[in-house]
Amino acid sequence: MIIGFTGGIAVGKSFVANYFKKFGAAIFDADSVVHQLYKEDTRLISYAEENFPEAVVNNEIDRIALSKYFLAHDENWIKFQSLVHSIVSHKLELFIDKEKNDNKKLLVLDIPLLLEAKLDSYCDLIIFVHADDAVQQRRLSERNIDKEKLDLILNTQLSIEKKRERSNFTIDTSVSKEHVLSQVKEIVNMLT
Repeated sequence: MIIGFTGGIAVGKSFVANYFKKFGAAIFDADSVVHQLYKEDTRLISYAEENFPEAVVNNEIDRIALSKYFLAHDENWIKFQSLVHSIVSHKLELFIDKEKNDNKKLLVLDIPLLLEAKLDSYCDLIIFVHADDAVQQRRLSERNIDKEKLDLILNTQLSIEKKRERSNFTIDTSVSKEHVLSQVKEIVNMLT
């Protein structure tokens, strides 16, 4: 069973993924994959060096330096994102094949743009991860995401309503860790 997560930014998708891991799920963490690519993938590093020269430091892509180019959201940025998505898709396919060969029963895809990148096509079901506005705002401020960057992020994503509509389950991360754990346990029990 392949489960994908969707929801807004800073709602706790990775936190929820870690609870699924406690129940034996294999986790595909797209953010970790991208961080590794920024250190090792010569195609991405070369593209960034040519188009975002200040973002390459010591032969690696520096995420913080790269983020200023995100605000421009020009043709070079779109091509870069397309390249990143194609490499992540390939890594995802390798992950799914390996985990299925290892007889893993639950695979969780923690991919920030799961629906937007059409990677939900790999999923048997989708979980919408949600936090109330106050909790989400606190988490956004902890990540130092300003309004301009947040607006641009939101403009590149499906609306929260569409994400919720396309989901089979909802997990609310607003209350407590125990509440999240109980919601995850309930879903795992239904699926296994």
